[in-house]
Amino acid sequence: MPKPTFYNLPEEKRNLIFRHALEEFARFPYERASLSAIVNRADIAKGSMYQYFTGKKDLYVYLIQEVYARKREFLQPVWEQKEKVDFFELASLYYKRSWHFARQYPLHHRVTVNFWDSKDAALREEILRKKEIRISEFSEMLELGLLSGVVSPDINKEAVWFVYHAVAKALVDNFLDPNINAESHEAYINSVLTVLERGLRPRKE
Repeated sequence: MPKPTFYNLPEEKRNLIFRHALEEFARFPYERASLSAIVNRADIAKGSMYQYFTGKKDLYVYLIQEVYARKREFLQPVWEQKEKVDFFELASLYYKRSWHFARQYPLHHRVTVNFWDSKDAALREEILRKKEIRISEFSEMLELGLLSGVVSPDINKEAVWFVYHAVAKALVDNFLDPNINAESHEAYINSVLTVLERGLRPRKE
């Protein structure tokens, strides 16, 4: 995490470093991103960067935490509905809101994509263990669905996560053209999730 000297910087300079780090880690996964490129574009000495962070990894962990904090804040209206709607409605709200996040914050979204696509599994696991990002939202949603009875108790939870994650990724990443009509795509998301819903509902005897 940042050293105290980073927080002592003027807000404008902290934002400058963050913005250029965001651009670099959106362009490349961790192992290919360059600290030198970040400091060059930010027009600061590389030695100065080491006064703020211990190195690229330290900067990356900070960035990931900030990106996911922004995403959690953006998704908060969804979680406020979790006691009011069932699993399938909540999933629909979640994936539609996630799509809007990707459109409004494309660099943040690309950082999250690169995080999961990174070949540096050890670093990713370290970050997950430290709970720098939250990955339990879907599990919580699914548990609510199971407890309420709208999801069959016979389902394989890991299989459900795999399918929903793959589908959600496709529904977001393949539809980021700014010319896409939001209302039409939200309706399409609902149609796709309805197909998955039919596979998860309990079977009538």
